[in-house]
Amino acid sequence: MSDPRSEDSSPTAATHRTLEVIVCIGFLMLGALVMWDSQRIGAGWADDGPQSGYFPFWIGLLMSAASAVNLWRALRNRDTSAFVTREQVRLVGTVLLPTLVFIAIIEWLGIYVASALFIAGFMRWQGQFSWPASAGCGIGIGGLLFAMFEIWFKVPLVKGPLEAAFGF
Repeated sequence: MSDPRSEDSSPTAATHRTLEVIVCIGFLMLGALVMWDSQRIGAGWADDGPQSGYFPFWIGLLMSAASAVNLWRALRNRDTSAFVTREQVRLVGTVLLPTLVFIAIIEWLGIYVASALFIAGFMRWQGQFSWPASAGCGIGIGGLLFAMFEIWFKVPLVKGPLEAAFGF
């Protein structure tokens, strides 16, 4: 059997080795940060038992040690096979970038209006639905979410100018 990754003619965006090294460095830095902050709040043993940073310090140390070993192994690894192609990164971007915009506009428009726009936009752009179907679904789901959280469950979420105009 052949490896389906070898048949892909799309250019490589990242190799297994590159991503392993990046992840190991990230976890090594996170472990070091945990150890540093644990020392800041007290990572020793006091008269009454362990200080509040004692256990997090040791977890950070174990995490850093494991990351260092994995980094050493990743640097020795010569696997240059593709982890992800540029086309796959593009496909992820078609979901990631609109999601980041959605998260950014929640603060100004409120979660319900932002959700309605996000759903309608995705239906139109990715699903190729008509504008009326996309708008109807977006508004309907946004309204349903508003009723469910604000009215039925009494859970206040971020609201924007539209909800303020209606007195919420």
